[in-house]
This record gives sequence, structure tokens and C-alpha cells, in this order.
Amino acid sequence: MSGGSHYAPGSEAELERLQLQARCLEGLTRRLIREAGVGPGMRVLDLGCGPGDVAFLVAEAVGPAGSVLGVDREERSVLTAKRRAAEAGFDNVAFAVAADDALPADPPFDAAIGRFVLIHQADPAAMIRRAAAVVRPGGIVAFLEPALHLDSYSLPELELTSAAAASLKRFMLAALPSPDVAGRMLACFLDAGLPEPKILWESVVMGSKDDVWLRLFVMSYQTFLPLMERHGTVDPRVGDPDTLADRIRAEAYARRAQSVTGPFASAWATKA
Repeated sequence: MSGGSHYAPGSEAELERLQLQARCLEGLTRRLIREAGVGPGMRVLDLGCGPGDVAFLVAEAVGPAGSVLGVDREERSVLTAKRRAAEAGFDNVAFAVAADDALPADPPFDAAIGRFVLIHQADPAAMIRRAAAVVRPGGIVAFLEPALHLDSYSLPELELTSAAAASLKRFMLAALPSPDVAGRMLACFLDAGLPEPKILWESVVMGSKDDVWLRLFVMSYQTFLPLMERHGTVDPRVGDPDTLADRIRAEAYARRAQSVTGPFASAWATKA
């Protein structure tokens, strides 16, 4: 994908990027599912399911006696999720098109989970409240969100990597309604009428060569480049997006740098 491409939600390119992102976030997501108490026999709602990756992890956790319903407002994402579920043999997962303010509620769910959902909400507490409304008393509400207002970093510092990361960060801060929601999870859960959540705050150390996190970083930069140019957030030191991956790998390997992602917040609470 070159810098001349255009980002489109639900496009094949974006669905590919989301599946790569899911590979990166699998460990963090499994930990949230486990720590939040999602387990066998539960009926779970996956909010903003995209191409289905969170739903598949939840389906493994709830087992054949449980079920998962993934909802997304993008029809193409839902169709992709259905196809992937059929190919993988998941028979305890279903997907449906639904807006954030029209979530299925009958019968109530044992848990609702969302990943990278609240950053897209002008009022994250209202989204958490809507999720809680479709969960039974004693059920679980859980979200995993990136702290986009904070930096990734490398030791020693890598000039090219830092310039590309800063360009992406400036764009995310300008374009997303709630890029800092990871740092406000406690307040958002309380404002939604839920008990104080438990919160995990985690970062991941990236490899210096063929690392999936590096591939995601470069793909995200390339995907969002037209929008970054429109917002005026691109650092000219980054240069050609088509050679960015090779140049970052070379810089990181030559300097034996340890690079760390920005933080992620996993938060969950039990509905009273």
C-alpha cells in the first residue's frame, strides 16, 4: 500500500490492518478475558467486533455451552467476520450489524466487551452505560483501549521511528474524539454508574527485525498517511512510506534499540 492510497472504514485494506492489529493485541485481550472472569457457558456481547477477532477469543473462553454475538456498524466488517467464523468452524459465534445506540438487549448478556471502541466515542461513559444496560446484574463490562495521548519510546532513541510515531500521534489526537480515554477509565466507569473498575496498564517490547508490532506500525502509518497529510501532522524526516519498514528495521538493528509501545488500559467491572 503506498502513500497515495485512501483510508476507508470497512475497506479490504483496513480489514487487513485490523486483523494484523488483532495478532498484536491477542495476548492483552486474552488476559483481559481471563482476568475479567469471562468463562464457560457465558453469553457475551462483543462491541465493535470488526472482522471478528475478539469474538473468536471470547468464543474459546466460553466454550460450546456459551455463545458470542459480535456487533459492528460496518456491514462489510460483519460479513468478513461471518466468513472467517465459518472457515474456522466457530458454531457458538454470531455477528450482526448494529449501531452503538441500538445494541441488542433481550435476553440480557452475561458480559459485554469492547476493544478500541471508546477512543471513537465523544462520550465514552455513555458507551459504557449502554454496554452495561444490556448486561444482567452481576454481569461483566470490559474494555481494552490504547493510551494514544502517551508516547512509545526507544532506548537509545531512534530518530526515524520517533518522527513517524510523533506524526501518527499528532493525527490521532486531532482526529479521534477520545484518544486519552485509557487514562480516564476509572472516571468513565463511575460516570456510567458502574463500580470502580479494576485496571491493567501494559506496554509491549517490540523486536528489532521481523516483528508483528513493527509491521502494524508501518501499515498504520501508510494507511493513515493521506489523512495525516490533510491534517498537517507528517514529519518530513520520515520520507518514503514504501521503504519505511526497511529503514526502521535497519536503524533499530544497528543501534540494538529496545522499543516499547505506548500503554494499553484494560478495565472491567461487575454490574451491581
